[in-house]
Amino acid sequence: MDIARENFGKSQLAALPEDLGTGLIAYTARLPRTRPYYTMMLFRCGDERPWISVDLSEVAKGRDPVSDLTQLLTIARKRYGELHECTPKPN
Repeated sequence: MDIARENFGKSQLAALPEDLGTGLIAYTARLPRTRPYYTMMLFRCGDERPWISVDLSEVAKGRDPVSDLTQLLTIARKRYGELHECTPKPN
């Protein structure tokens, strides 16, 4: 997570809600701009400390990238818990 903050901290749009885990949402705007919206989350699930990252090439006009990425991470974390039979918790 420290490396992600070092790489994307200056481009950070928002921190993640505390109930999700530790992470950030950033807009890099640097080349290559193939996927400038980037988010990363570290959380706990049982004894494991998995991380999930999602990056998007664009966000539709009128959409809120912070809200959309937060919702995607919420769904991914819940699904991870179901697949691995553990209860996801903040880091």
